[in-house]
Amino acid sequence: MRRMFLAIAVAMTVALPGGAMAQQRATVAKVCHRGTPARIDGRAKCLQAGEYCSLSAERQYERYGYECSRRYRPPRLRRR
Repeated sequence: MRRMFLAIAVAMTVALPGGAMAQQRATVAKVCHRGTPARIDGRAKCLQAGEYCSLSAERQYERYGYECSRRYRPPRLRRR
């Protein structure tokens, strides 16, 4: 019984990371012909200056070299 449990535990440990990695690679990849590929609020986006932005995600935009400018209504992205 212990051997069977050990074999199942080892098989699950080996199988799970491979499947998770394949899924992660598929969701992260985003091709941007213009702009910067980014992940904002869990979604893949292409960032460009002048696009609409969310003030609540400003910290995430900063990671990619942009800021959400409050000068415009509605707010727009601008390069830092």
